[in-house]
Amino acid sequence: MSYSKICIVCDEQNKKGIHVFDHFICMDCHNDLIQTETSEEKYKFYVDRLKKMGENKIYS
Repeated sequence: MSYSKICIVCDEQNKKGIHVFDHFICMDCHNDLIQTETSEEKYKFYVDRLKKMGENKIYS
């Protein structure tokens, strides 16, 4: 079965990536994320985007 997911970082559809909890991170963002130094400006962008994983969800 081949299907696309929406990346939590770039909001793009992609088939290849990883799942963290209930969220999907595409391989492009994953690779860029692990190569980004904490002193780089884009590091804060990644931190902000990944905060979505900690948001509370209410299921009814």
